[in-house]
Amino acid sequence: MIDLLITNGFVLTLDSHGTVYQRAAVAVDKGRIVALGPDSVQPARRVIDARGNVVMPGFVNAHMHETLTRGLNEDLPLAEWLERICFPIDRAYTPEILRASALMNQLEMIRAGITTFVDIYRYPAVAAEVALRSGLRGVFTPQIIEIPPGVGETLESNRAFVEEWNGRCSRIVVGYGPHAPYTCSDFLYIDVTRRARETNLRVHTHLSETTFEVQRFLREKGSTPPQWLDRLGVLGPWLWVAHGVHLSDEDIDLLAQREVAVVYNPTSNMKLASGVAPVTKMLERGVTVALGTDSNLSNNNLDMFEEMRAGATLQKLVTGDAAVLSCETMLRMATIWGARALGMEKEIGSLEVGKQADIIIVSLESPHLWPALTGDVHNVAEHLVYSANAADVQTTIVEGQILMENRHVLTLDEGEVRVAVECAVRELLERAGVVEYLRTRTTREQGK
Repeated sequence: MIDLLITNGFVLTLDSHGTVYQRAAVAVDKGRIVALGPDSVQPARRVIDARGNVVMPGFVNAHMHETLTRGLNEDLPLAEWLERICFPIDRAYTPEILRASALMNQLEMIRAGITTFVDIYRYPAVAAEVALRSGLRGVFTPQIIEIPPGVGETLESNRAFVEEWNGRCSRIVVGYGPHAPYTCSDFLYIDVTRRARETNLRVHTHLSETTFEVQRFLREKGSTPPQWLDRLGVLGPWLWVAHGVHLSDEDIDLLAQREVAVVYNPTSNMKLASGVAPVTKMLERGVTVALGTDSNLSNNNLDMFEEMRAGATLQKLVTGDAAVLSCETMLRMATIWGARALGMEKEIGSLEVGKQADIIIVSLESPHLWPALTGDVHNVAEHLVYSANAADVQTTIVEGQILMENRHVLTLDEGEVRVAVECAVRELLERAGVVEYLRTRTTREQGK
């Protein structure tokens, strides 16, 4: 008898053939998918009836930060946003405050159908401990910032985290997270790349997010950020980068040649007025493009349905071509291509026999998803990209463990998390010394 059977699902596998089963079952045992298809019904200790709703791979959020101060960093130019709010707050975090932040973020991701996330932020061991409890699959690349000092992790703390957590749990993946070429030294990039390659780990960084970054590198080094990192030996299949908004054609060709994946963060890029990443060019030239929400400071939620919709429509607008970035492309970007960016495509990202059972069930029962056609003619992928939202996720499963069923989260106590968050944010703002700035800014805005 197997552990879990999901029956009566519209199964969207997102495998390499794009296989879809209009009414099928998914069988899970010992955390892995052992069968799927119309004839896969078999005795199980636990049975979930999908009732004709969508059964699909959980989302891979390939770039985010487990930040706390959502809604307090609004409508500012990027430089002021970083210097007056973000850096003082980042410097003021404590492990206990970060714990509350990680609980909030991971609770939201469970409810949004995100089964794997990449966290590049503070106190990774604390966030990883929360992931042990939440049941999510977490990839932790501690955000190392050298300039200005004290606002991020250090090479030493990143190394200590890797030594403590590498191999500790199958759901916890560790790596290195230099923030960006303008906040980290050449030596740091060279060193973390060497360490990652020696231990078969990976490196995650921000790259070419703003014109400021690119212009500074052209002025000071005579090359773009990707070209400079390539001279240092940093570019390679062990690296995946966030944003890539301001990439030249030569940069894109270089990333493709070096097999560097890029994470598209459309909502964040719009909100911070960073620009529009040349995603269609990247895909045409063979760059793996994944999808991420970025942090709740620059988004402000962790809803991959919204990212798919924003990502697709934004590219249609800037290219003038309504046919670019199809629904299937966006779904792959949010699942299997995200897994590929992390080097995990053999384990997660699609529903296939032998893979980890990271599965979500998405309801088609609300009016904003009607008419829901699930026969020979179906519009399910279209609804997922253009109509659905995080609240439509009914069930979230990671490695065969049910984390949420019928919108009820089983691994975290929502009341406990809310109390922890409300206490932590007050302490964080006081420690950061930004209360008066926020109060003055609020008063100024109300007076307009």
